[in-house]
Amino acid sequence: MGTMSTTPGGTAGLSRRRLLQAGAMVSAASVLGACEDSPPAATGGYAPTIDSLARHRAPDWFRDAKLGVFIHWGPYSIPAYAPHRSSVPADMKAGGVNHFKYNAYAEWYQNSMLFEDGPTAAFHRDNYGESFPYSRFGEQFNEMLEQWDPEDWARTIAASGARYLVLVTKHHDGFTLWPSAVQNPHARNWSTRRDVVGELAEAARGQGLRFGVYYSGGIDWSFRHRRIESFAGLMLTMPGWGSGYLDYANAHYRELIERYRPDYLWNDISYPSESAALGIIAEYYNRVEDGLVNDRWIALRSLLRPRAWRRPEGITGLLPPEPPAWDVRTPEYTVSDRLLPFDWETTRGIGHSFGFNREEGDDDLLAPEEIIRMVTQVASRNGNVLLNTGPRGDGQLDPLQVTRLKAVGDWLADNADSVQDTRPVPLPQNDLGGIALGATRSGNQGYIHLVGTPQPGSYTIELGDSSPVSRARLRGAPSANLGVEGSSLYFTVDAWPERATQVIELDYEG
Repeated sequence: MGTMSTTPGGTAGLSRRRLLQAGAMVSAASVLGACEDSPPAATGGYAPTIDSLARHRAPDWFRDAKLGVFIHWGPYSIPAYAPHRSSVPADMKAGGVNHFKYNAYAEWYQNSMLFEDGPTAAFHRDNYGESFPYSRFGEQFNEMLEQWDPEDWARTIAASGARYLVLVTKHHDGFTLWPSAVQNPHARNWSTRRDVVGELAEAARGQGLRFGVYYSGGIDWSFRHRRIESFAGLMLTMPGWGSGYLDYANAHYRELIERYRPDYLWNDISYPSESAALGIIAEYYNRVEDGLVNDRWIALRSLLRPRAWRRPEGITGLLPPEPPAWDVRTPEYTVSDRLLPFDWETTRGIGHSFGFNREEGDDDLLAPEEIIRMVTQVASRNGNVLLNTGPRGDGQLDPLQVTRLKAVGDWLADNADSVQDTRPVPLPQNDLGGIALGATRSGNQGYIHLVGTPQPGSYTIELGDSSPVSRARLRGAPSANLGVEGSSLYFTVDAWPERATQVIELDYEG
């Protein structure tokens, strides 16, 4: 992913981090300049302009899904290393200046290993030797692919209850997971020989899943890579225009769109040119009727606009700058404490990394109950969860992470009606007795979600201006005493059901 978080909630040091990002990005804009090409001609109903693309909205399939699975898999999955959080100095956990040395994201291995006195460099020396280049991991990854089974992955993800899958097709190291016809001018054969993108797309769609592609548009270390030590360094390592990278990225996107017709374009970090980004998005909308794009298409010129730094209330974690065109906002390692008036998708790993990290054990991963509560809370806040699993370097999904996916699938098998295919309902309050509170509705059926379990006792929830309710019942406790008077739901519970999240079902009249 784009930036790092050292805690599951990703909130530590974020105020300082945002200041660093803002200063670094504006500084980089002035240093690198903001040359723009001419917008390409429109080929269908959408033109490559901000006004035209603003008409587009996230499709219903996405708003119904509530849960998707992200997959970070590439050469970095061979070493599969990032320092364990217990070994990271306290000031690095809080977003210290040199926290890239202790990056918790294993997919950043190529950059982390450049800190000679850092833990990743020590791991690399001890396991591969001083002269072993990162590029060798690409060779090993291709050798491993001979035994990879995309059908097994697709079945596992479908069983999780997720309705879409987003695959990293090129991360920051520039390695592509499809045999592209677009040759990398700086790294020969820096791609898979096997068409991972195409095979997984076919397997996923065979299981009824939508298929999306992630592409690192803002960074490609095969074009330009200085050791990134800060957010200023991150911006200055972007390839930009002069290297020919813009034409290269544009060609890749057009190839991905034409070959695989992805249901979702998930760009990361930024894009070298605003007009080029608008052009790619317009072409995509005109070719994939029910597609959508995320919000990480910011270009340097866009960073100077005040709207880029708008921050919605309720999101406290890492949020990318807002580009001129997008369908869904993608905060990282965070959730909202209130219903948001736009479509959004929180993304995070099951652990502290997106790529598989051999240092993480069972205690480092979210418990199934935590994932279920996150899905429930986010659904009632008008969002989706894009939950990442990082496959191992042998082509297998990590068994510890599969256990979590299976548990979520088991819960959704009995409770999908309360989150999937619903829309959020505003409530006058966001919590009840310190427990997050939300509501969803589908037709004449409504659901109140208590994201956790309050103490036994008597409670009242104001339903606001919703339709009249004819019946209320606590799922899992048919004898619980619930009633509705006007817009107030009242109930007394002596013992709550043993559930990750409590669901009160409402039957609306009419």
